[in-house]
Amino acid sequence: MKELLSHAGVAFIAKNVDEDDRAYDELLALKLRTVPVTIIGDRVITGFDPDALESALAGLAGGP
Repeated sequence: MKELLSHAGVAFIAKNVDEDDRAYDELLALKLRTVPVTIIGDRVITGFDPDALESALAGLAGGP
């Protein structure tokens, strides 16, 4: 995940729900209990889904 975002030149914040109670609470607020979770704009992407990530990133950039 980090490699894909870094390669795309996207700034991101990584949070570890095992070490950060606030991050875990944020995960639960999304009604999720699985990781990884990536939030791009208003899209919440669960798991590692390169196609969904690229689509969301393109949407942010005003792409197709």
